[in-house]
Amino acid sequence: MYTIFNIAYLGSIILVIYIIVDVIRNKTRNFFRRVIFYSMIFYFVNVAQLTTGGIMFPPQPDDNFWSWQWNVQLVPFYFVLDWINHLNSRGFDWFFWNSVKLSAYNLLMLLPLGVYLSIFNIKNSKVAAVIIFLVSFGIETSQLFFGYLGIIMGRSFNVDDLILNTAGGVIGYLAFELIKKVFRRLPFKDEKKASLFKYYLSRQKEGKA
Repeated sequence: MYTIFNIAYLGSIILVIYIIVDVIRNKTRNFFRRVIFYSMIFYFVNVAQLTTGGIMFPPQPDDNFWSWQWNVQLVPFYFVLDWINHLNSRGFDWFFWNSVKLSAYNLLMLLPLGVYLSIFNIKNSKVAAVIIFLVSFGIETSQLFFGYLGIIMGRSFNVDDLILNTAGGVIGYLAFELIKKVFRRLPFKDEKKASLFKYYLSRQKEGKA
Protein backbone atom coordinates (compact mmCIF):
# COMPACT_ATOMS: atom_id res chain seq x y z
CA MET A 1 0.00 0.00 0.00
CA TYR A 2 1.19 3.49 -0.81
CA THR A 3 -0.19 7.03 -1.03
CA ILE A 4 0.38 9.53 -3.84
CA PHE A 5 0.69 13.08 -2.53
CA ASN A 6 -0.45 15.90 -4.84
CA ILE A 7 2.41 18.42 -5.01
CA ALA A 8 0.17 21.18 -6.41
CA TYR A 9 -2.28 20.82 -3.52
CA LEU A 10 0.35 20.76 -0.77
CA GLY A 11 2.43 23.48 -2.43
CA SER A 12 -0.61 25.75 -2.82
CA ILE A 13 -1.42 25.47 0.88
CA ILE A 14 2.15 26.41 1.80
CA LEU A 15 2.06 29.28 -0.73
CA VAL A 16 -1.18 30.69 0.72
CA ILE A 17 0.35 30.65 4.21
CA TYR A 18 3.48 32.37 2.87
CA ILE A 19 1.40 35.04 1.08
CA ILE A 20 -0.58 35.82 4.24
CA VAL A 21 2.60 36.19 6.31
CA ASP A 22 4.30 38.23 3.57
CA VAL A 23 1.34 40.63 3.20
CA ILE A 24 1.18 41.13 6.98
CA ARG A 25 4.90 41.90 7.14
CA ASN A 26 5.36 43.95 3.94
CA LYS A 27 1.83 45.23 3.24
CA THR A 28 1.83 46.93 -0.21
CA ARG A 29 5.59 47.47 -0.58
CA ASN A 30 6.70 46.33 -4.06
CA PHE A 31 3.27 44.74 -4.27
CA PHE A 32 3.13 44.27 -8.05
CA ARG A 33 6.49 42.50 -8.14
CA ARG A 34 5.49 40.30 -5.20
CA VAL A 35 2.21 39.28 -6.88
CA ILE A 36 4.19 38.20 -9.94
CA PHE A 37 6.53 36.25 -7.65
CA TYR A 38 3.54 34.52 -5.99
CA SER A 39 2.17 33.55 -9.39
CA MET A 40 5.57 32.21 -10.46
CA ILE A 41 5.79 29.98 -7.38
CA PHE A 42 2.25 28.74 -8.05
CA TYR A 43 3.29 27.98 -11.66
CA PHE A 44 6.39 26.05 -10.52
CA VAL A 45 4.36 24.03 -8.03
CA ASN A 46 1.95 22.99 -10.78
CA VAL A 47 4.81 22.16 -13.17
CA ALA A 48 6.23 19.92 -10.44
CA GLN A 49 2.89 18.11 -10.14
CA LEU A 50 2.51 17.86 -13.91
CA THR A 51 5.99 16.41 -14.46
CA THR A 52 5.96 13.96 -11.55
CA GLY A 53 2.34 12.94 -11.16
CA GLY A 54 2.75 13.29 -7.41
CA ILE A 55 5.05 11.76 -4.81
CA MET A 56 4.58 8.15 -3.73
CA PHE A 57 5.03 7.27 -0.08
CA PRO A 58 6.46 4.89 0.78
CA PRO A 59 8.57 4.70 -2.42
CA GLN A 60 7.79 1.82 -4.78
CA PRO A 61 10.98 0.89 -6.66
CA ASP A 62 10.37 -1.88 -9.15
CA ASP A 63 13.17 -3.10 -11.44
CA ASN A 64 10.60 -4.93 -13.58
CA PHE A 65 9.21 -1.59 -14.79
CA TRP A 66 12.44 0.42 -15.08
CA SER A 67 15.27 0.05 -17.58
CA TRP A 68 17.71 2.32 -19.37
CA GLN A 69 16.25 1.14 -22.68
CA TRP A 70 12.69 2.25 -21.92
CA ASN A 71 13.29 5.12 -19.50
CA VAL A 72 15.99 7.04 -21.40
CA GLN A 73 15.37 8.47 -24.89
CA LEU A 74 18.41 10.27 -26.35
CA VAL A 75 17.47 10.52 -30.05
CA PRO A 76 16.75 14.18 -30.94
CA PHE A 77 13.42 14.87 -32.71
CA TYR A 78 12.27 11.28 -32.28
CA PHE A 79 8.76 12.66 -31.79
CA VAL A 80 8.72 13.63 -35.49
CA LEU A 81 9.50 10.02 -36.46
CA ASP A 82 6.77 8.96 -34.05
CA TRP A 83 4.28 11.19 -35.88
CA ILE A 84 5.34 9.79 -39.26
CA ASN A 85 5.08 6.18 -38.05
CA HIS A 86 1.61 6.75 -36.61
CA LEU A 87 0.54 8.53 -39.79
CA ASN A 88 1.83 5.79 -42.09
CA SER A 89 0.44 2.91 -40.05
CA ARG A 90 -2.90 4.26 -38.79
CA GLY A 91 -3.46 7.66 -40.37
CA PHE A 92 -4.86 10.55 -38.33
CA ASP A 93 -6.14 8.33 -35.53
CA TRP A 94 -6.23 8.93 -31.76
CA PHE A 95 -2.63 7.77 -31.29
CA PHE A 96 -1.34 10.30 -33.84
CA TRP A 97 -3.20 13.23 -32.31
CA ASN A 98 -2.26 12.15 -28.81
CA SER A 99 1.40 12.20 -29.82
CA VAL A 100 0.95 15.69 -31.31
CA LYS A 101 -0.89 16.84 -28.17
CA LEU A 102 1.88 15.61 -25.85
CA SER A 103 4.51 17.39 -27.97
CA ALA A 104 2.44 20.58 -27.88
CA TYR A 105 2.15 20.32 -24.08
CA ASN A 106 5.93 20.02 -23.80
CA LEU A 107 6.35 23.07 -26.03
CA LEU A 108 3.94 25.13 -23.92
CA MET A 109 4.98 23.93 -20.47
CA LEU A 110 7.96 26.27 -19.96
CA LEU A 111 6.60 29.10 -22.13
CA PRO A 112 5.43 30.95 -18.97
CA LEU A 113 8.95 30.60 -17.53
CA GLY A 114 10.26 32.60 -20.48
CA VAL A 115 7.65 35.28 -19.79
CA TYR A 116 8.66 35.41 -16.11
CA LEU A 117 12.34 35.78 -17.04
CA SER A 118 11.42 38.75 -19.24
CA ILE A 119 9.27 40.27 -16.50
CA PHE A 120 12.13 39.93 -14.01
CA ASN A 121 14.34 41.77 -16.48
CA ILE A 122 16.74 39.09 -17.76
CA LYS A 123 17.97 41.22 -20.65
CA ASN A 124 20.21 38.72 -22.45
CA SER A 125 18.29 36.16 -24.52
CA LYS A 126 21.20 33.70 -24.35
CA VAL A 127 21.18 33.84 -20.55
CA ALA A 128 17.41 33.30 -20.59
CA ALA A 129 17.82 30.31 -22.94
CA VAL A 130 20.47 28.76 -20.67
CA ILE A 131 18.25 29.20 -17.60
CA ILE A 132 15.29 27.60 -19.40
CA PHE A 133 17.47 24.74 -20.63
CA LEU A 134 18.83 24.09 -17.13
CA VAL A 135 15.33 24.09 -15.63
CA SER A 136 14.17 21.60 -18.28
CA PHE A 137 17.29 19.47 -17.77
CA GLY A 138 16.64 19.50 -14.03
CA ILE A 139 13.07 18.32 -14.63
CA GLU A 140 14.16 15.49 -16.91
CA THR A 141 16.96 14.26 -14.65
CA SER A 142 14.68 14.49 -11.61
CA GLN A 143 12.10 12.36 -13.41
CA LEU A 144 14.75 9.76 -14.19
CA PHE A 145 16.27 9.76 -10.71
CA PHE A 146 13.03 9.79 -8.70
CA GLY A 147 11.44 7.29 -11.06
CA TYR A 148 14.35 4.93 -10.52
CA LEU A 149 13.97 5.27 -6.73
CA GLY A 150 10.23 4.67 -6.97
CA ILE A 151 9.37 8.07 -5.51
CA ILE A 152 7.36 8.94 -8.62
CA MET A 153 5.65 6.65 -11.10
CA GLY A 154 6.40 5.94 -14.74
CA ARG A 155 8.69 8.86 -15.62
CA SER A 156 11.77 9.00 -17.84
CA PHE A 157 14.45 11.23 -19.41
CA ASN A 158 13.52 12.31 -22.93
CA VAL A 159 15.79 14.58 -24.97
CA ASP A 160 12.79 15.65 -27.09
CA ASP A 161 11.11 17.02 -23.97
CA LEU A 162 14.29 18.97 -23.30
CA ILE A 163 14.26 20.42 -26.83
CA LEU A 164 10.56 21.31 -26.81
CA ASN A 165 10.61 22.72 -23.26
CA THR A 166 13.59 24.96 -24.09
CA ALA A 167 12.09 26.09 -27.41
CA GLY A 168 8.78 26.95 -25.76
CA GLY A 169 10.47 28.90 -22.97
CA VAL A 170 12.58 30.89 -25.44
CA ILE A 171 9.46 31.66 -27.51
CA GLY A 172 7.73 32.95 -24.37
CA TYR A 173 10.74 35.10 -23.48
CA LEU A 174 11.14 36.61 -26.96
CA ALA A 175 7.40 37.20 -27.34
CA PHE A 176 7.17 39.13 -24.07
CA GLU A 177 10.31 41.11 -24.86
CA LEU A 178 8.66 42.11 -28.15
CA ILE A 179 5.44 43.06 -26.34
CA LYS A 180 7.40 45.31 -23.97
CA LYS A 181 9.13 47.05 -26.90
CA VAL A 182 5.81 47.59 -28.67
CA PHE A 183 4.19 49.03 -25.53
CA ARG A 184 7.09 51.42 -25.01
CA ARG A 185 6.40 52.93 -28.44
CA LEU A 186 2.61 53.06 -28.22
CA PRO A 187 1.06 56.49 -27.76
CA PHE A 188 -1.36 56.40 -24.82
CA LYS A 189 -4.43 58.60 -25.14
CA ASP A 190 -5.14 58.15 -21.45
CA GLU A 191 -2.44 60.08 -19.59
CA LYS A 192 -3.12 58.17 -16.39
CA LYS A 193 -2.48 54.81 -18.10
CA ALA A 194 0.60 56.22 -19.82
CA SER A 195 2.13 57.47 -16.59
CA LEU A 196 1.30 54.18 -14.83
CA PHE A 197 2.96 52.11 -17.56
CA LYS A 198 6.03 54.38 -17.69
CA TYR A 199 6.28 54.14 -13.92
CA TYR A 200 6.22 50.33 -14.11
CA LEU A 201 8.95 50.26 -16.80
CA SER A 202 11.17 52.62 -14.78
CA ARG A 203 10.68 50.50 -11.65
CA GLN A 204 11.47 47.36 -13.62
CA LYS A 205 14.76 48.83 -14.81
CA GLU A 206 15.61 49.56 -11.21
CA GLY A 207 14.62 46.00 -10.24
CA LYS A 208 11.89 47.27 -7.93
CA ALA A 209 8.72 46.65 -9.93
